[in-house]
Amino acid sequence: MNSVRGARGVQLEDVCAAADAVLERGERPTIERIRLQLGRGSPNTVGPMLDSWYATLGKRLNPIGGAGSSGAEQAFEGSPDQLPPQVLRAAKTLWARAEQLAGDRAQTAIAGQKLELMQQATELQAEREQFEAEKQRFAERASALEAAMFAKDQQILQLGRQLEELKHMLQAKTEEAELLRSDLSKQRIAMDAMRQFTQVKDEEHRKERERIEERATAQERRLLSEIDRARQTTKWTEAQLEAQQKQAAKQLLESEERAKALDDKLLSTQEEKAALVKDLLKAKDLLQKLQAEVSPTQVGEAPLRALKLRAKAPAIPRKTRLKR
Repeated sequence: MNSVRGARGVQLEDVCAAADAVLERGERPTIERIRLQLGRGSPNTVGPMLDSWYATLGKRLNPIGGAGSSGAEQAFEGSPDQLPPQVLRAAKTLWARAEQLAGDRAQTAIAGQKLELMQQATELQAEREQFEAEKQRFAERASALEAAMFAKDQQILQLGRQLEELKHMLQAKTEEAELLRSDLSKQRIAMDAMRQFTQVKDEEHRKERERIEERATAQERRLLSEIDRARQTTKWTEAQLEAQQKQAAKQLLESEERAKALDDKLLSTQEEKAALVKDLLKAKDLLQKLQAEVSPTQVGEAPLRALKLRAKAPAIPRKTRLKR
């Protein structure tokens, strides 16, 4: 027997020696009796070692082996130190009980392992169904997020077109204001020229008045009347230009406010789109994690595990839980 060290220093040799001692007392070696004999060791540690002792007991009782004789009789046939018949019968009885116990335990272990495999297969099927449902939900959510992103993109494009139209309108209003300023400048130049012309005329009228007083007086009145008319016309023109300039400035201010509002709305829409993109990436990452956790290879491993457990059933291995 190979030397196997268990928990808390219990070795296979210690368990075998304790079992031999219990057998020499005429008692059946059990886990509790072995623990009492050793004074230490847990049932989980002593149990497998006791099974190994039972597995080697037949070879120890029947080292030669021969047809037509029992193991205990053949073990000591022709030996000078042959055991008494009582000891031989006790050994044969213990051997038969050990074989029966080992067979019962093996059947119980196989039945338990079959039940555990069936439960594990049921749990695996339930997990697969739950995974498929979650996969479907995440796919629907991803589709909804993509549709929302598409709608937001369309809204952003529409807002961009509106912004471009407002920019064109603002540029047109700006050009119109520039034309108004240019017309106002031209009218001011014309007014300056008219003033200069009036001054020249006044000078000519003054000289003419000196020459002909009566004619100068009449002509002066006429010129004064023309100047008044010219001044009234100038005032009216300036008032019209000022009103047009104020209206153009007001329209320019309104266009700038609308452009600012659209810029704010465009920024808010872009932030919403970024949030939707982030949610979509999270949903895709979670879907990939779920697919990695439950893969088709895990489902195919169940029959292989069942075969391995059946092969190890007579040794009564420890139960293991299915990894999820």
